[in-house]
Amino acid sequence: MYIHGHFYNEWNDRIEVHILTHGDRGQELEIGEGSEIDWTDDPVDITSEVSDTFDVLLRHQASVRLLVRNFVPDFFCASCRDAVVNIYREGKCLFAGFVEPQTYSQGYNEEQDEIELSCIDVLTALQYAKYGNVGALGVLYGVVKASASQRTMLDIIKEIMADMTAGLDIKGGHSLRFLYDGSRAVDSLTANRHAVFGQLSVSELLFLGSDEDEVWQQDEVLEEMLKYLNLHIVQDGFTFYIFSWESVKGNDSIYWRDIVGGERLPMNRRTVDISTKNVTGTDTTISVGEVFNQILLTCKIESVESVIESPLDDDLLKSPFSNKQKYMTEYSCDGEGKRAIGAFDAITHGNPTDYDGAKTTDWFMQVMGNAQWSFPRNGKGNLMELYCSDNRNQQVLPNILGTEPGTAIVALGKVERKSAGTDNSPVSKVPMTNYLVVSVNGNGEDRDEHKVYPNEATLKAGIPCAVYTGNTTGGVFSPSDENTTNYIVLSGKIVLNPVMAVTDTFKAIYNYKPTFHYNPLLGGGINQWWHRTVPSRDNSDGRYYTQRWWRAETPGSEPQWDEATAHGLVPFTETGPEEYEFKYSSIGDSSDQISKIAVFACMLIIGDKCVVEKGTAGQPGDFEWRIYKPLEKCASEDEYYQQSFTIGFDPKIGDKLIGTKFDLQNNISYELGIDAEGTAIPIRKKDKVSGQVRFMILGPVNSMWDVITRRHPTFFRHTKWGSSTIPLLAHVSSIFVESFEVKVYSDNGLVNNTGDNDIVYMSDTKERFVNRKDDVEFRISSALTSSESRNLGVTDSVKMSTPMNTDTGEGVRSVYDHVRREAGKPEQFYVDSYYNEYHEPRIQMVQKLVDTEGGIVDMFAHYRHPAMDRTFFVQGISRNLESGEAEMTIKEIER
Repeated sequence: MYIHGHFYNEWNDRIEVHILTHGDRGQELEIGEGSEIDWTDDPVDITSEVSDTFDVLLRHQASVRLLVRNFVPDFFCASCRDAVVNIYREGKCLFAGFVEPQTYSQGYNEEQDEIELSCIDVLTALQYAKYGNVGALGVLYGVVKASASQRTMLDIIKEIMADMTAGLDIKGGHSLRFLYDGSRAVDSLTANRHAVFGQLSVSELLFLGSDEDEVWQQDEVLEEMLKYLNLHIVQDGFTFYIFSWESVKGNDSIYWRDIVGGERLPMNRRTVDISTKNVTGTDTTISVGEVFNQILLTCKIESVESVIESPLDDDLLKSPFSNKQKYMTEYSCDGEGKRAIGAFDAITHGNPTDYDGAKTTDWFMQVMGNAQWSFPRNGKGNLMELYCSDNRNQQVLPNILGTEPGTAIVALGKVERKSAGTDNSPVSKVPMTNYLVVSVNGNGEDRDEHKVYPNEATLKAGIPCAVYTGNTTGGVFSPSDENTTNYIVLSGKIVLNPVMAVTDTFKAIYNYKPTFHYNPLLGGGINQWWHRTVPSRDNSDGRYYTQRWWRAETPGSEPQWDEATAHGLVPFTETGPEEYEFKYSSIGDSSDQISKIAVFACMLIIGDKCVVEKGTAGQPGDFEWRIYKPLEKCASEDEYYQQSFTIGFDPKIGDKLIGTKFDLQNNISYELGIDAEGTAIPIRKKDKVSGQVRFMILGPVNSMWDVITRRHPTFFRHTKWGSSTIPLLAHVSSIFVESFEVKVYSDNGLVNNTGDNDIVYMSDTKERFVNRKDDVEFRISSALTSSESRNLGVTDSVKMSTPMNTDTGEGVRSVYDHVRREAGKPEQFYVDSYYNEYHEPRIQMVQKLVDTEGGIVDMFAHYRHPAMDRTFFVQGISRNLESGEAEMTIKEIER
C-alpha cells in the first residue's frame, strides 16, 4: 500500500510523508481530512539517537503520528524493510528509513484512534541483517564463507549500503550519495585524499566468525571499519556524510567527495551566533560534559593459528555412515615349519591351536568426511559423493582404493587375538585412529621401466588427489618489518605403507585350491602352501599370512565374508615388510646428509602468491613466494606443476624408508625462534603475502631410490633410469598421513621477553586522580613492527583483524591525518583525539533554534554563544517538523 500526504507547519513549510509497504503501489491512500487516515496535532518529529562523540553511527529515529478510523494491518512490519518511510520539507528529504519492525500497536476505543509509527533510519536498520545476509532466505552460511575473500572497505560499504537502501526512494528521481571529508588517507598525496576506503582491504572471514552464530551484524561491520579510522557517519535524507570530528571542529572548508560516484562538493564553513532572533523557547540546558583524563583503547585480536583446517580435525569430521564395521581379518603364523603351517591351517578354518606364533587380527573401518575437503577421482568429482550415501555398503570406497588411485579419510582400529588362548578377557572397545589415505597400489616391478606402476601417466591423471575447499583464514601473512619472519609450518606423521605379500588369497587357502602351480610331492590340504612364507618382522624364517575381506549391507548388519574381494585397502599393520634401508648419503659418505625423502607434492596459494621449492633438501631457504600463474597462462603443464613444493620425511642412518612411520620433515632449528616442529616455509615482508588461502595435495612424488633418492623437478616424472634404480612408489600400497596440520607462527623479531598480553593504547596522564575511559575496543587493528611489539609488551602473530594496504600489499601500520597533517597509527590518533576532547571540562548545551528550509540549522556549522564567548560544534540534531524547531545538542570546541 502507498500512503502519503502533506501538511503545512507553523512556518508555512510544506511537510510530506510517504509510506510504501511491501513495495506494493496497487492501493493508494492519501493522508488528510476526510480520509481513513488523518494527521494529529503533532504529526512528525525526527530524533537524534547520538549519546556522545564516541558514537560512530550517528543514528536517527522518526515518529509519525496519525489518526486512523480502522485497523491498518500494513503498518505492522514483520521485518525491517517491509515499510519504507520518506519525510520531506519543501521538497528536500530529511529522513529516509523504515517502520521499525514488530513495534506497531493500535487502540480501538475512539472513532479516530491515534497511532504512532516508530521509524528508523538506514544506519539503525543495519542491525537487523547479518554480514553477507547470512540467515536470510536462501543464503547459507557455508556458501557465503566459502566465497569470502580479501575485499576493500569501499566494496564492503557499497555492498552493505546498496542492499539496505534498495527501494529507499519512494518518489523516485533521487540518487544516494556517500560524501567523505577526506580527513584520513593512506598517505599525504592529494590524489589519494578521498581514496582510503578503496586502498584498505579486510578479510571477510573476520566478519563471518567460526560459525553462523558469530557472524557480525552489518552495523558492526560498518562501525568497526569507520572506528578504525576514527570516522563517523550520519544520514541526512538520501545523503550519507562520513567525517571526523576534527573536520567538524576545524575552521577550514570541508571538501566532500562521493566515494561511489566521485562527485565533489566543497562546503564553506559558517559560524552562527545564537541570539534571540533564532532561538525558540526558554528551556535551554547548559552542562559540563563528561571528563576523562585517560583514554584506554584495547585491540581485540583475531590471530590466525591454522592456515587451513586439517582434514583430520576431529571437530570437522563426520561420517556418512552410522558406525564402524569389520572390514578385514589378518591371519598370521610366524615360522616356516610343520607346526607353523598346521597352526595356519587351524586359524584359517576356525579351529583352535596352541601355537604361540599364530594370531588373528580383525580390522574395523569407518569412512569419514570433512566438508572442508574434497577428494577427486582421476582429478574430477568427489569420491565421497560417488560412493558414500544411504548408509549402505561402506566397504565399497576402501575396496576401490585398494585397486585404483584415490584419497579418503578413513578411521581404522584393530582387535588382535593370540591363538595360544592365554587370555580370554573381552575387548571393551576398539580404539580408532583417523588417517588421510592416498592409495598408490604399486605393482612391485622395479626392473622394467615400461612395466612399473604407478607411472608418470597414472600419477598425472590423479592430479589433484586432495583439495582444501574450506575458507577459514585470510588476511596479511607477511610481517610488518624485515626484522620479523613468519612461518607456515606443516606437521604430522607419514608412512609409506608397503605392498603386503600374502601366502595366497584367503579363498584359495580356505578351499585348499592354490592360485599357483604347486608341487604335488608336498601333499594336499594346507601342505600345498608349505614353505610359501612372506617376510616377518619377528621371525627370520618369515610367516604364513593371508587376508580375509568382509562386507556389510549397513554398519549395523552382520558382516559377511566378501568372497569376490581378493584385495582391498590394506591398513598400516606395523607387521609388514620394512624395505630400503638408508645406509649413506652418497658413495663413500656414511654420514646423514639427506634431509628429505619427498612424499607429496603440494600447492599452497595465498592471494596471488604461491610457494615454490627451489631445491630438494626442504630447508627454509629452499622455499620462495612467486606470483601464481593459472594453468592457462603457463607455457606448459610442467611450468604449472612446478609452482609447488614437496613434503616428506627426514630419515636417519639405519631407517627403513618403506614400512616405517616418520614425522614430517623437521627443518626448524632453535635459531629460527619459533616453538614448533615440522616443515617451515618462511614469509618475509618483501614477499607481500596476503589474501585467501588455497591448498591442494597434487599427488605422490615419483621418487627414485638409487642408494640415495632423486626426484624430477616435475613431481610426477622420474629422473633418469639406471641399472640399480628402484622406483619407491612401485613398492608402496598406500600412503598414510596422521595428525596433519598447517599452522602459522611468528619469530616475533627474535624477541621472547614479551608476554601474551592484550594490545592496549593509552593516553599519558600525570594527574594523581585518574578517571579512565576504558570500554573502547578496536576489532580491526594495525600491524605491528617488532619494535612496536616489544614496546607494547606483546608477541607478534599473523592477524586476520589487520587491514591491508592494497597499493603496497602490506599490513597497515599507519595512515595520514589531513587535519593534523601528520602520519601515525590510527589507534594513536584515536586516543589523542578523544584525550584532547575529554581531558578538560567542556560546556555542552541543548538549545532549540528556528528550523526552516534554507535556515541556520546545519550539522556541520559552528554555533557561537556571544555571552560566554564560546564556539560549539553540533553533536546531534532533533527536529519537530510541526513547530519548525530543532533541538541542537552542541559541545564546546576545545581551544
